[in-house]
Amino acid sequence: MNSDKNKVEDEHADRIRTILKGKIPKHVAVIMDGNGRWAKSRNKNRIEGHKEGTVSARQMIENCLKLGIRYLTLYTFSSENWKRPVLEVNKLMEMLYENLINQRDLLIDNRVKLMILGDRSKLPKKLRVEIEKVEKLSENFSNIQVNLALSYGSRSEIVDAVKGIIRDEVGIRKIDEKLVGRYLYTRDIPDPDLVIRTSGEYRISNFLLYQIAYAELYFTEIYWPDFRMSQLLDALAEFQNRTRRYGAL
Repeated sequence: MNSDKNKVEDEHADRIRTILKGKIPKHVAVIMDGNGRWAKSRNKNRIEGHKEGTVSARQMIENCLKLGIRYLTLYTFSSENWKRPVLEVNKLMEMLYENLINQRDLLIDNRVKLMILGDRSKLPKKLRVEIEKVEKLSENFSNIQVNLALSYGSRSEIVDAVKGIIRDEVGIRKIDEKLVGRYLYTRDIPDPDLVIRTSGEYRISNFLLYQIAYAELYFTEIYWPDFRMSQLLDALAEFQNRTRRYGAL
């Protein structure tokens, strides 16, 4: 068993060295999809899939740190996910609360800055309180910034931005793309270079619609609980093989 693990680690080391010779995306965003189907394929309940998904999320953060990726945004819970069964939603909220407490060692040891993107007003009070504590704790960390899109919907984000511009009585001549960006939840965060979606679905699902205008999109059949360093390296290799013209020649 150890020999197999060492072999995999050696293979990863070789691939990492190759990847690091190319351009590394500054910001990677992930639609973490497939927890429920992963569980079903193993005759487990959906919550077990979500639990394994949190393992993938932690490893994703650790792997991005190894590769020098400075921003990571994880689509954790969408505004549409509130429509799921109450018992599942309640369990997810409890898991999020527990993970914020249990993952503090990861944040502190690796100096990870954590930020929550989304409508916090719908979250349970104790979760909101814990979010504020963790954000305060990590606000000056700078090795990587991890954004959790939580109770997040991109259309709602854009509507909130419009409301903010109207509220601040911004003159029409001053409104441009940069100004709109300053009213989004992602203000001061560079736009994603690469968006990864797992589980074989080919859609964006109301995720960072404004910000990913020129992001590279990468889709994989792998369910999120099975997404590890090998799959991340596959995505980065594909990213490095693409030519980004931003509309020019």
